[in-house]
Amino acid sequence: MKSKKNLLLLILLLWIGSDLLTIGFENLLAHFTHLPDNSIIILNSLSITSILYLVNRKYKVVKIFIIPAHDTWLDKLVYVIPIMLYVVRASLPLLYDPAIWKMIVNHLPHSLMLVLAMITAVFFEEYLSRGLIFGALLVYFKHHKWRVQLSILLSSLTFSLSHAINLFNQNAMQTLNQMIYTFAFGCLVSMLYIRSGSLLIPFLAHCLLNLPSFLYSSSPLATAPVTLKTILMQIFMLSIFLVYIFIFINNDEKRHYQF
Repeated sequence: MKSKKNLLLLILLLWIGSDLLTIGFENLLAHFTHLPDNSIIILNSLSITSILYLVNRKYKVVKIFIIPAHDTWLDKLVYVIPIMLYVVRASLPLLYDPAIWKMIVNHLPHSLMLVLAMITAVFFEEYLSRGLIFGALLVYFKHHKWRVQLSILLSSLTFSLSHAINLFNQNAMQTLNQMIYTFAFGCLVSMLYIRSGSLLIPFLAHCLLNLPSFLYSSSPLATAPVTLKTILMQIFMLSIFLVYIFIFINNDEKRHYQF
């Protein structure tokens, strides 16, 4: 019982501590170094991921390159289809406004820094949320009947609540919209992680999700205002995600749950 309490405490410390470290370290770098924002994001993400890596060396719950030995084509489709949909989503601004290509090429060094900042930030978030927190929850609920479902929901909740910090630089409607979507997205990529057995799959999905906001920030699709209709659409998307996730979670498929 004591070890389970310690594990639960670790989950809370990882979640809250990483958020506080992110805020503190980014503010320190901004105040004392005057580095560009992208450089600060990269340094912060790499530094905190290094700390999380040291934590994982003890608990060994993160799986980055593992591929299930009996992964069938049907298994692959479960996580390939969402990836393909996110590829389409990331491509929409280019189809909507082809001039974005010209903007990216004309500011190529800046665009590459944006992509690098996105990649490091996404890897940090995935290593923390799906790797350590989700992995630790799977261990914590190891003998629970709803082990996988509870782990998905709780890890996605912490992922969503972490975005509440954006209230400091955007309005409440934008933040609520983001929190609903990140909860839905967290559920989806947790299922992709456990079905694929590799952190690379949710990492790829997360990169595709963030790509428009990093590269296409001037696109009308990226700057559309958040309204009540937008919130309702996110809730609708949440319900679709949850249906998809729980259809493809089968507690009898133990090969997917060896965490």
